Amino acid sequence: MTHSLRSILAASLVLSIAAVALAGQSVSIRLHDGSRWRGEIHDRVDLTYAQRGVEIHTEATLVGVSEYYITFEIDVAGTIRRQTIFTEDIVALKTLGDSAVVDVTAGRPVSDVNHRKGPGQSRDVDRNTPGVFVLPLKGRVGLDLRHEEMEKIAEEADKYGPGQIIVLLIDSGGGAVTEMEKIHETLMDIKKRHRLVAWIKQAISAACATAMHCDEIYFMTNGTAGAMTAYAGTTAWSGKELKEWQRRAGDWMEAGGRSRYIAEAMIHSPNLLSYDKDPVTGEVTFYNDLSGETILSRSGENLVFTASTALDSGFSDGTATSEQELAELLDLPEWYEISDYGRKIAESWQKNVKTAQRELRLLQSRLSYAGTGSGDPIEILGARIKIYEKFVRWHDRCPNCTQMAGLAPKEQLQREIQVMRKDLGDLKRRRR
Repeated sequence: MTHSLRSILAASLVLSIAAVALAGQSVSIRLHDGSRWRGEIHDRVDLTYAQRGVEIHTEATLVGVSEYYITFEIDVAGTIRRQTIFTEDIVALKTLGDSAVVDVTAGRPVSDVNHRKGPGQSRDVDRNTPGVFVLPLKGRVGLDLRHEEMEKIAEEADKYGPGQIIVLLIDSGGGAVTEMEKIHETLMDIKKRHRLVAWIKQAISAACATAMHCDEIYFMTNGTAGAMTAYAGTTAWSGKELKEWQRRAGDWMEAGGRSRYIAEAMIHSPNLLSYDKDPVTGEVTFYNDLSGETILSRSGENLVFTASTALDSGFSDGTATSEQELAELLDLPEWYEISDYGRKIAESWQKNVKTAQRELRLLQSRLSYAGTGSGDPIEILGARIKIYEKFVRWHDRCPNCTQMAGLAPKEQLQREIQVMRKDLGDLKRRRR
């Protein structure tokens, strides 16, 4: 069977396919001119593709398709790695056993690429080559670490087309599990169009729940991840709340391509976890008991992965101590960030949180004595109104900060301001 594609720009390419992942399932890619490429998931192919002006020829296994790119498994120095390649970068494709390799670019030279400059960059960026965007996620989930910054980095990556690489650089001891539904919805949406990667220094509790949404997880050498017990105050969830949290976390773990038993062992200490590893294929089978050869979590323990245990069990895809090492694991020729937008918005939000925490403490302290020095009720009430108005402004600037500080809801504060203004008006009228 011979497959034929005509090269066109990504903007004019129309694909009538859905993502597939089952071996033997048919794949049909329809182009705007009506021609089709047909094959099956797990077909072995003879592949030639363009990467930064260089033609690379290899044998590969087709494992997935998306709207603008195809994913192959390729043998790189004896290690099978997944490679995502834009459809228009495929120079030639042949199912192994066919009589010819068909040129799918209709004579387009490999060097004929479209360039776009990233914000603040002087270097030309190939818009058809996936770029790296880094979003540092540091601090408390629900306060310092939020879904809003994830949405913003995705919007920035969208400007360069689908298939960009978004690296979540995670260093967090956890936080509010209640933030996880918003994070879940955000990350699942991002994964529809970009390659989502977690690079872990520390990912505990809700931070680990964030990381496990990613299809690829990498650890730093001293990285740790796990211990996802949820608390109400200082008391661990139990009963229906615990069961629901285990169900949701298990679903999210499976959505990232991993066993739900892992999530259960991270959440509830009586849950056990062990695994067997095939010495030939490296395939890992998990058990929610201690019957596996390698034990990860015994009774009374909440599972926490180290870089080595995560790698051996397949929870992680590799360990990287530097950006260049991570680039190699991601099959990139070099580490190059198209934009530092993610780093800037993370830094900006961290500064906002610190400022909010400092000012809210001061305002709450002043609330007890503001204006009392004079003993004048008009002055006291006026000072309290000003403090409440600043509370309201912080509700707009950092709603999570005001919640953590224990402030009343914005609407309640506004009602109290109205009452105080009325009282202040009455006092002034009586004094005239």
